[in-house]
Amino acid sequence: MASQQQVPQGQPLELAPRGNMALTLADSFLNDLDELEEDNDEEQQQEETNEELANDLEESDDDAMEDIIKNEGVDAKIKLQTSDRYRRHMTAIAERSEKPASFDDDEEYALIVESNEILVKMDAELHEVHAYVNDLYGKKFPELETLVPSKLEYLRVVAQMGNEMDMTQVDLSGILPPTVVMVVSVTGSTTSGQPLTESELGECMRGCDACLRLEDDKGTILQYLQSRMSMLAPNLTHLVGPSLAALLVGMAGGLADLARVPACNMTVMGQEKRYLGGFGMVAGMPHTGVLYFCDLVQQAPPALRKRCLKLVANKAALCARFDAFGDRSKGVEAAQSFREDIESKIEKACEPPKAQKVKALPPPDIMTGKKKRGGRRVRKAKEKTRPTEMRAQMNKRAFAHTLGGEYGDDSMGLDFGLLGKEGGNLRATQKKEKQAKVSQKRRKMIQMSSGATNGLSSSLVFTPVQGIELANPEMMQGKVDAANAKWFSESSGFQSALPQSKPGLFG
Repeated sequence: MASQQQVPQGQPLELAPRGNMALTLADSFLNDLDELEEDNDEEQQQEETNEELANDLEESDDDAMEDIIKNEGVDAKIKLQTSDRYRRHMTAIAERSEKPASFDDDEEYALIVESNEILVKMDAELHEVHAYVNDLYGKKFPELETLVPSKLEYLRVVAQMGNEMDMTQVDLSGILPPTVVMVVSVTGSTTSGQPLTESELGECMRGCDACLRLEDDKGTILQYLQSRMSMLAPNLTHLVGPSLAALLVGMAGGLADLARVPACNMTVMGQEKRYLGGFGMVAGMPHTGVLYFCDLVQQAPPALRKRCLKLVANKAALCARFDAFGDRSKGVEAAQSFREDIESKIEKACEPPKAQKVKALPPPDIMTGKKKRGGRRVRKAKEKTRPTEMRAQMNKRAFAHTLGGEYGDDSMGLDFGLLGKEGGNLRATQKKEKQAKVSQKRRKMIQMSSGATNGLSSSLVFTPVQGIELANPEMMQGKVDAANAKWFSESSGFQSALPQSKPGLFG
């Protein structure tokens, strides 16, 4: 055919590709491989970029932390300890503590007032240094703040633990209770924190040492105030003791500031937060401060200590106001009266309850015709002597009705009255008859019949229990007609109702 192409002889036959299909598939496969390689390169570049950013951030954080340590370290926080006023004050307290108290010395009174001011500044500085150490040490043990909420205990734990990651090598038995030690050890072994650098660890240790020195100096000042509280606040000291009085005055910032504290707030002054490690809050003594350890409160029974604490707080607030704004020439008269009042109330609360007395009934007032006294006790007494129902029926008599029996017995009370007779309310108890068990088949048969055995009964049943019995009315009507014919007939005439005597033998 002309349309067919002639192939020269001696050459092999080759098939032409159909639309270049094989070349297109190979090219697309190669293109896909190239795209995958490009995606992998982009992901690697992105990961490298992220790592570089993370490293830069860590380096910047480290640099920022180092800048903070350099610019705002522990030395910048402990301004009170490095001041000349603080050193002179501690020196003066050491000198005055060796001498006896002088009540007419103005310099000593000024030293006591200044000690109260310094105690307030010491608490503020202790709080600031604790927050700084917490920020630094949170990188190593972030959970320690919640486990040990007390500031001094936290600082002692940090100083004891240091940069140690193995909690088995740290002994905290002398600082924390056994339950909290167990929780801290377990949490420290599984914490996500990282070890601190040398500079950070050094700052934490210096902060801990500064706070512990500050606490020692605070104890020295409080001991000095205890020895001088009889001059500063005599009434408050006589009521709660010199140690607690010094603590209250030191926490309030002076006697004048303590006098402005209400009694409800004085009960919780000095309250400490404690973490019991999930063992409940029963042993935490909530809503109790330093006044809870007063001798007046501790000598009361445990059930009355909360009540006694409120009494002591009320009187302590009044004593503080007497000492701050009252007349000192009266001495401790107010505190003595307050203390005696509290002791008398505690003794009265401890007394056993009095036995309930049975009151006697008052004699009846016959002259004025006053009604007798009523009430539950009177009703109970009357119930014991009242007649029984049987005696009440025996005492009753029927009016204009003959019940039989002799008149003399009734008048003399020798009969039983209405007991067991018509008109009496007392009825004999009826004995309950037990019904025999009937089978279901027998019960149906009884329901279908009237239950009678005579011939006048009907078999018609309108209810499942009771039938209808038919009576003969003609028999009763015959008796009525015979009586009427005898007595009321027109032909019968007059008849006597008296019984007629039978005729004798002689007519």
